[in-house]
Amino acid sequence: MIYGIISDIHGNLEALLSVQKYLESHRVEKVICLGDIVGYGANPRECIKVVKKISQIILAGNHDFAVCGKTLIEDFNPYAKEAVLWSREVLNEEELIFLGNLPFKYEEDDTIFVHSSLHRPEAWRYLFDPVDTYKDFQIMEKNTLFVGHTHVPIIFEDDGIKVKMLNSPDLYLSPNNKYIINPGSVGQPRDRDPRASFIIYNSKERNIKRIRVEYNIKEAQRKIREAGLPEILATRLEYGG
Repeated sequence: MIYGIISDIHGNLEALLSVQKYLESHRVEKVICLGDIVGYGANPRECIKVVKKISQIILAGNHDFAVCGKTLIEDFNPYAKEAVLWSREVLNEEELIFLGNLPFKYEEDDTIFVHSSLHRPEAWRYLFDPVDTYKDFQIMEKNTLFVGHTHVPIIFEDDGIKVKMLNSPDLYLSPNNKYIINPGSVGQPRDRDPRASFIIYNSKERNIKRIRVEYNIKEAQRKIREAGLPEILATRLEYGG
């Protein structure tokens, strides 16, 4: 199976459409969205529509649940909180119900998919370094776990002795090791590369390729400003931070 793994779109329609174009022009058999369709960007409704069209599996992200009231926003930074409240006003009842019914986890063959972490996914934990992944690797009953949430593309490899961080855009996954793989963010990358980030995963060949695509950043910024959302949500798109 050839998967397209996308995550953290965050209402950025321009980025999502560029990713959609790539996925449709390649031999992708199943698209899995790891969550956070909404939040930050100015096109939550349009992004929900596109994600539903192109994805066979869609998981819940913390911003998705925050917008529909299933996750508290007290710990969100002021900009994220403002975007959540704005999105609540923009989305209709059907869209809010859709977000609220998204599952935390999906499993297929030897692979698990979640938004934040396998250990207590409802707590929206961040996996930034090997220490953060300890509990997840302990409870993994399959070899491969895909996560989003941090907006930073990274691979953690557990060979049974230690956990290493890998930053390879093209990697063969050893059947003897376990992996936690973050595809990065479609709509708001935070690795100093403003291009949309996602992964193509060939499960038969056990190979992953990280893909980066350009999109119309200026148009996404214009929409954010026109909507009256915080300026930082527009400016950060320029530098992927």
